[in-house]
Amino acid sequence: MTAYQVLIVDDEEIVCRGLARFVKWDNYGFQVAGTASNGNEAVSVIEKKQIDLVFMDIRMPQMTGLELLKLIKEQYPQIKCVILSGYSDFAYAQEAIRNGACDYLTKPVVLKDIEILLKRLKSEFDSRQKESLIHTNRIEALLLSSIKGYSHIDPDRYDLPALQQWYGLSMILKNRTFSQMEIDEKKQQMRSQISSVVPSAIFLDDELFSLFCLLPWKSDSSFASLVSLLEQLCSGLKEWFCGASSLKYGFEKLHEGWEESRKARLIHRIESTDSIILYSDTRKIPVGTPDPVPETVSAEQDEKNINKDVIQEIQHFICCHYAENISLNSLAEQFYLHPNYLSRLFKEKTGHNFVEYLTEIRMEKVKELLRSSNKKIIEICDMTGYDNPRYFSKVFKQYTGMTPREYRDNIPPNP
Repeated sequence: MTAYQVLIVDDEEIVCRGLARFVKWDNYGFQVAGTASNGNEAVSVIEKKQIDLVFMDIRMPQMTGLELLKLIKEQYPQIKCVILSGYSDFAYAQEAIRNGACDYLTKPVVLKDIEILLKRLKSEFDSRQKESLIHTNRIEALLLSSIKGYSHIDPDRYDLPALQQWYGLSMILKNRTFSQMEIDEKKQQMRSQISSVVPSAIFLDDELFSLFCLLPWKSDSSFASLVSLLEQLCSGLKEWFCGASSLKYGFEKLHEGWEESRKARLIHRIESTDSIILYSDTRKIPVGTPDPVPETVSAEQDEKNINKDVIQEIQHFICCHYAENISLNSLAEQFYLHPNYLSRLFKEKTGHNFVEYLTEIRMEKVKELLRSSNKKIIEICDMTGYDNPRYFSKVFKQYTGMTPREYRDNIPPNP
């Protein structure tokens, strides 16, 4: 976890150095990001760095601690402030508490007092971060549900970012052999690159290999100019098939924008062009010769293609994670599908139900390990997603007609 960043503000250099050097900040999850000798310097540091906690003297030249406290609370309310004061300044310290300081320490500062305070503040920061994460995850779940047409979102009910006019950008990786870690890295790369062009972009992981971006757009220039800029500055786009929706307004058009961008993305996959496909341009795309493409993709055909993509992504996920505790319900949650719908769709597209498919993947891996390694059978059991050796042997015998030991003894190893 990233350490919480601390700024120490005192006009006495010996105090700044002493606190920065002798307090074991890292033991409590904190890190000194900088020091300042007055309020103006402190504001300059806060403007440049992400500060979480400020220790400040109450008496300083140019700007007093109380003045700095009021400024921080007005402009950076998320920052916690601790006042450092002498015994004669106790009345000022009380006023600081009334103005939003989370605590005060008297000089000379006792290290034990700071350690006790840091433990408490660390717990408060962690709780706030957890609440923020829960809120973020909840909002993301609401947006995902809305873009997929499962529900309608009420922006007045939740603390949602402004979304007046926007474009949807749907992206899916061209390479489907990446591991989960590699997929996450590719997505993070695109988040960073697109955010450098559109800082207010909102990103949603709508599927395993894909990313959906809401791009707020208030400029008078055409969206094509933004697409051109994205293609120039986002080098990672070359690894994705991309489609963009037409201009949309407000949260009520989320599902429509998502569908349009996915349809444009599908055309991009079929045509394999180097440019992002705009939904408004899908009618202009010429029909391909070896694999003709209609001027517009019907909703029914689009859904079939999307469903096929989803099942392929799920199959890839199973192949990469067969050793984990995978269930139909966990997959349905991972891919935002109802378990009953996923079960029917999986059977329709693969000819096997989920349990049969997972068992086959695992058993083929078991056979490979029995042939090509000297690992103990109980180790192979654990490596292929089984925690009960007796059940493991039963499933293997049903699949091959032999126990794991019989299979290893009777099947010649790989050359």
